[in-house]
Amino acid sequence: MPDRAATFAATLAALLVGHTVGDHLVQTDHQAARKAASWRAMAGHVAGYQATCAATLAAVHALTGSRPSWRRVIAGHAFSAATHALIDRRWPVTWILEHTGSRAFAASKTVQIPSGMVRPGAIFGEQFTHHSPAPLPLHGPYLADQALHHACLLVAALIITGGRR
Repeated sequence: MPDRAATFAATLAALLVGHTVGDHLVQTDHQAARKAASWRAMAGHVAGYQATCAATLAAVHALTGSRPSWRRVIAGHAFSAATHALIDRRWPVTWILEHTGSRAFAASKTVQIPSGMVRPGAIFGEQFTHHSPAPLPLHGPYLADQALHHACLLVAALIITGGRR
């Protein structure tokens, strides 16, 4: 059986990969557009997100031979789902940024791309014109959202792998 530190590292890696896939590939446009105002859209997003995280975590634990307590796995997923839904309502992210001295970061909506820089994902080197706003979600609220999700996934990994065996 893997040691606790290795199990924690594998668990955190699985949750982070599951998060990225669940938040950016599994989430539908409908859910992304409405989750901040609709609990139904949020429930659909969180269900797909958690299913992705659970599948990723189950695969990693099966391949590494780790066997965390099923109660801890459920508790970790419950914590992840609850915090993900809260963060994705968007107002908590704005509130945190505004109350930690980051009002300008909270209000930013685009990232400025310097002249000549190739747009990420551009086909055949397509470039932006000088100082045009990038049509990317890389702005203060999005980056803070992702940082908060990652912090919560760290806690979820600690919940899953902590305690006595």
